[in-house]
Amino acid sequence: MRRTVLAALASVQLLAAAFRPAALRRARSLRRRASDGDDDEAARIAAFRARLVSGGLDAVAKVEVEEEADGPTEWARVAPKPSAGVLLVGESDWFFAPRPSKLTRDALARVGLASDAAERVPPERQQGLVPVVLLLDAGEPKRRGFSGVLMGRRSGYMMGDLKELKTTGFMLQPLWIGGPDSAEPNAPPAPRTVGAPDDRTTTGIIAVHPYAGDTIPGGVALTDDGLYAGGDWSTATMLVEKGLVNPFRFRLFAQATSWQPGELERELADGAWRLVDVSTELLLKDRDRGAKPLAIDVMEELERQQ
Repeated sequence: MRRTVLAALASVQLLAAAFRPAALRRARSLRRRASDGDDDEAARIAAFRARLVSGGLDAVAKVEVEEEADGPTEWARVAPKPSAGVLLVGESDWFFAPRPSKLTRDALARVGLASDAAERVPPERQQGLVPVVLLLDAGEPKRRGFSGVLMGRRSGYMMGDLKELKTTGFMLQPLWIGGPDSAEPNAPPAPRTVGAPDDRTTTGIIAVHPYAGDTIPGGVALTDDGLYAGGDWSTATMLVEKGLVNPFRFRLFAQATSWQPGELERELADGAWRLVDVSTELLLKDRDRGAKPLAIDVMEELERQQ
């Protein structure tokens, strides 16, 4: 039986705080690190953040990503139905409607946006701020509904901030917020074991990455383009430490975005989402150096395909 590190983050105070103002989250994070009394670690993290601001994730990654020799590495195409690995891209006119319906208000809450989002977000920024969700569990929609993770929602924490977890090799990796809902540690597609001290423990955090089972065993394929979820955390940390895989090719998510049976279908019927298959390179692209928001990048790729 798997043990769960619920205190891994108290599912987490950090996630209860996930949708609080970012400045407040950063201040609390800094206070917590200062209280640890580890000046060297604080200095290292501060230096990393400075490099991150100036150069993006690529500036701090240990391993360079090799370019594919032939064919485009970034692409997007319309998906026929919601399934694991499909990206849901919100329609800005629907999520930022000036008078949102109850269905829209429920959907806004599901992705952590206020019901008056149309008033809060200037029109020129709305297309880039629509919710984008990567579906992870779509195997039994009539019984379990759907679940996935929000893309691009920062927690304000790095993995090294989470002292309860085993984060060797990933201490400078950002922790992302998958949504406002708690996630069952053993829910599909794979156990949430990121940071677990042993193979019997779950933490509530899941990894999405491009490494197949012959590199990181136990991962579950989400797409045919080399996108995986989960896998053996001990192997991942060992490979990162040896410089054989790139820690910044991982996206580490706590919590989830969930739909009960019938809810996503109603939103789709009402025009809330576009269903898109995207390449792994487009999905995991570094967006910390002025790159376009994922939603805009995906829509532009779709237009190029048409």
